[in-house]
Amino acid sequence: MRQLLTVTGALLRSLVRNRQALFWTFFFPVLLMVVFGFLGNSNFKLNLLVSGPKSGPETRIVQAYEKIPYFSVKRADRAKALREVRAGQADAVLLLPNGATAPWQAKLVYNSANMQTAQQAVSAVTSAAAQINLAMTGRPPLFLVKPEAAAGSRASTYLDFLLPGVLALMAMQNSLFGVAGSLTRWKEKGVLRRFLATPLRPVQFLGGVVLYQLVFGILSAALIVAIAVVFLHTNILLPLLPLLVTIVFGMATFLAIGFVIAGFAKTEEASMPIINVVSFPMMFLSGVFFPVTSLPPVLRSIVHVLPLTYLVDGVRGLMSGQYSAWAPSVQTDILALGVWFVILAVISTRTWRWE
Repeated sequence: MRQLLTVTGALLRSLVRNRQALFWTFFFPVLLMVVFGFLGNSNFKLNLLVSGPKSGPETRIVQAYEKIPYFSVKRADRAKALREVRAGQADAVLLLPNGATAPWQAKLVYNSANMQTAQQAVSAVTSAAAQINLAMTGRPPLFLVKPEAAAGSRASTYLDFLLPGVLALMAMQNSLFGVAGSLTRWKEKGVLRRFLATPLRPVQFLGGVVLYQLVFGILSAALIVAIAVVFLHTNILLPLLPLLVTIVFGMATFLAIGFVIAGFAKTEEASMPIINVVSFPMMFLSGVFFPVTSLPPVLRSIVHVLPLTYLVDGVRGLMSGQYSAWAPSVQTDILALGVWFVILAVISTRTWRWE
C-alpha cells in the first residue's frame, strides 16, 4: 500500500508542476459551460415581419403579435419583407390580406435554410393565431388547458442540463488521455520497462496510476461544480454518495478503455487517433449537449449501450432530481458501467504490453 500511495503522490505532484496541463484541463470544461450555458439561457425572440394594411381590423392582428414576448415584430412592405426573409435577416414574414373579407387567409413565409427556426416559426405563429382569433371573435373555448409543473419537479435552465454532461465528459477525457496517452508515451520511451527492474511490483505501479486518475478526476469534478454553483449560479442537487459512486464507476470504465488503447498502440502518436475515434462519437451522441431522445430511433438504440450514455444519464438524473438516490434507474446505470468495466478489464489483460 505504501508503494502504491508513493506512486500516486508522485504523479499528483508532477501534475501540479505542469501548469499548462492544469490550465487546459479546467479551462476547457469551464469554457463549455460558459459558452453553451449563456447561449442556452439567452432569451430567444423570433424575428417576425408583418406586411399588411396600416389601418382597419387587420391592424389588431399586428398589435396582438406585438404584445407576445416571444416575437420581435416589425412592420415592412411586402417586397422588402420577402427580401429580408430570403436573405436570412428575418425568420419569417406574415402576409396579411389587404381589404379581404373575413375569414382572412394570411400567408406565413419562412426561411427554410434553418429548419429548426422555421419549425419554431410555423408552430409559434399558428399557435398565436389561434389564440388571437379566439380573442377577436369573443367566443368562449370548448375547454381550457392549465399548464402546471409536476409536484416535486424543479425549474432548470440549459446550464443545469449541461453541467452533468460536462462532468461525465471530463471523466471520459481525463481517463482516456491520462491513461492511454501517458502509458503509451512511457512505453515508447522505455520508462515502463525500467520499472520492471525496480522493487516496485507492476500491480503497485499500475494501481498507483489508477488511484491517481481517480483522485484527480474527483477533485477536478468538485472544482467544476463549485465554479458552476458559485459563479454561474446553477441550480443542482448533490446527493454525494450515489453521485460519487456513479462517477467512480464511469471513470473506472474509461480507465479500462485507456488500458486497452495503451495495449494496442505502440507510440503516443498512434494512440491519439484511437482515443479520438473512441471519444468523439460518444461526446456528441451520448447526451452531453442535448437529450438522447432527440436522435433518430435507430441511432438512439445504438447510443443507449455506450458507457458515456449511462454515465451522463446517472449523473444528470441525480443532479436534476429526476432520480432519487439509489433509484432503480441509477442502479441500472451503475450496473451497466460495471459490466462495461469487467469486459474491458478482461480485454486489457490480454492486450497489455510493457514495451
